[in-house]
Amino acid sequence: MDNTFDKTALETIDLLEARLKRIEYAVCGHIETAVVEGQKNPAVKRLALLEHSLHQLASRSRVVQDLLKLHSRFPDLFQQISPDEIPTTLDTESILAIVLASASSYPSTASRLTSINDTSIPPTQLSAQLIELQPRIAKIGALQVAQNAEVAALRERSAALIQRWYTIDILGAGDSWAELEGRVGQVEQRVRRAVLAKRLDNDMI
Repeated sequence: MDNTFDKTALETIDLLEARLKRIEYAVCGHIETAVVEGQKNPAVKRLALLEHSLHQLASRSRVVQDLLKLHSRFPDLFQQISPDEIPTTLDTESILAIVLASASSYPSTASRLTSINDTSIPPTQLSAQLIELQPRIAKIGALQVAQNAEVAALRERSAALIQRWYTIDILGAGDSWAELEGRVGQVEQRVRRAVLAKRLDNDMI
């Protein structure tokens, strides 16, 4: 009797470990070595390792955290229910009203599912070619980023050159013309004064 109980307990632990491995591989993509080598330990230590691994997985994965929260709030969702049992507390009339209210969406949903089922899966050779092209695509993307950065730098240099040209050539030339016009105006005033003085001298003679 004790051997049967021990065997059942060990098989249960094995099943729990297998489930945890599948979950961890699906979530993380790898399996911790402590869980794999845990089969060599006693049952109590194996249970402790399982609990520790579950806590670690929950701390690393947001998905597992959400599942644990969902299980704590709605444990009925994780229980296997017989097809003959209706998993609801509603009466038959309420269930019928809900079904009839959604009856119009059944044909469109069935049509979409049929179209998905009829969609052919691309050949593996094409997928392999796309995977082989991934490094080249990544290099091209990096080259494009570098070219965009170079173009941005050239734009900044062009803007700086245009600003310098405008400041030195355009504004500088305008200041020079203004200064020249001022000198010409001063010379004209002097000439007018000299002409006026000469006229006055002639009139006095």
